[in-house]
Amino acid sequence: MRILIDTSYFLPLIKIGIEIIPDTFLIDLLSKSSNDYFYSTLTIFELTAKGLKLSSKGNTITPQDIRIGIDAIQNDSRLTEKPFTDNPLIIELASQLKTFQNDTIDCLIFATAICTCDCIITMDKFFLDQLNKSSKVLKMVREINDNFKFWFDDLSGDLKSFK
Repeated sequence: MRILIDTSYFLPLIKIGIEIIPDTFLIDLLSKSSNDYFYSTLTIFELTAKGLKLSSKGNTITPQDIRIGIDAIQNDSRLTEKPFTDNPLIIELASQLKTFQNDTIDCLIFATAICTCDCIITMDKFFLDQLNKSSKVLKMVREINDNFKFWFDDLSGDLKSFK
């Protein structure tokens, strides 16, 4: 299965902890599975932005920590970068996703996953809930990738589909 990993799961690589998953979650995931794993080019931007925001506030995160985390992602042969410009439908779909999601980066990451992968690993349950409530956008998503799945949080639950 082709799985895009949402940005949140990469945060521990730049020393930002996530309460609902262990810091080693990503390492464990990549070492156990035969799936193909991807990340959006925007994940690198988002990690950098979040890291710099904390770094500039005197947090314990340094620019070097950010660089080390990004290098770890870009140099891991188990991860493949997915540009949001790979498929012309990505920007078109992201535009439709903006009708219920204000975060442009999230719209582009989810659109990239839907247009190029089979599944997204995410903590954003709100996104699927809102997508299911928007019949026009849901119709477009189904035309692009009717079998797309969502896998949430620590992946202990089942994969979720559209309604």
